[in-house]
Amino acid sequence: MKRAGQRKKAPAWYRKFHVSDYVTLMHLPFSSVVLGFVVIGAMMAKTVYPDRLILALIGVFFAHQAGHYLDEIKGHHWGTKIPDKNLYGFGFLFLSIAEIVGIYLALAVSLWILLFIPPLMLIPLAYNLELWGEKFHSPIWFGIGGGALAYLGSYFLQSLSITLFSILMSIAIGIQATYIIILYESSKVERTRALAWNALKGIIVIWDLVALSMLAMRYINW
Repeated sequence: MKRAGQRKKAPAWYRKFHVSDYVTLMHLPFSSVVLGFVVIGAMMAKTVYPDRLILALIGVFFAHQAGHYLDEIKGHHWGTKIPDKNLYGFGFLFLSIAEIVGIYLALAVSLWILLFIPPLMLIPLAYNLELWGEKFHSPIWFGIGGGALAYLGSYFLQSLSITLFSILMSIAIGIQATYIIILYESSKVERTRALAWNALKGIIVIWDLVALSMLAMRYINW
C-alpha cells in the first residue's frame, strides 16, 4: 500500500545506465539542460567572464542537486535505498555549497547578486520538500527557478544589467522549463509515457546543443 505523500515513480530511459542510486539522483539529462540555460544566459552578454560562468555553473549545479536529493525524501519515488539522513545530509550540504558560491560572487562582483540567492535557495527547498501544502510543487515554480532565474541570474552576473530582451528571454526559457516538467509528469501515465520521454529527449538535446554551440562560437576561431 502506498504511503501518504508517496508519489509514483516515473521510469526514465537513463535510469538503466546508472549503477548507483546516488548517480541516479543526479538526473544528469535534466541537470544538463538547466546548466545549458546558465550558459546561454552568460553567452547573451556582450562581455563574458569565464571565471564567473564557471562559478555560476558550480553554484547552480549544486543547488539543482540539492533539490534532487531532497525530493527523494518524500516517498522514495525513484526507488532508491539511500537512507533519509543521507538524503538530508547531501541535500543541505549541496545547498550550502551553492549558497557559499553565490555569496562569494556577490562580494567579488556585485552585491546586487544577493537578490538572486534567496529565490534560488528557497525554490529547491519549497519545491522538492513540498512545503506549504505543496503550493510550490508545480511546473511553474520549476520553470521560474530552473529556467527563468537560472538564465537571468547568469546574464546579470556577466553584464551587471537587466535589459528588456533578457527579461523576455528569461520568460521564454521559464516557459520551456515549465513544459519540461509537464512532459515529465506525463511520463507517469502509461498511454503518454513513450511520447513524453521522446519529446523530453528532443528538448534536452536541442537546448544542450544550443548552449554548446554558443560556447563554441564565443571561444573557438572557425
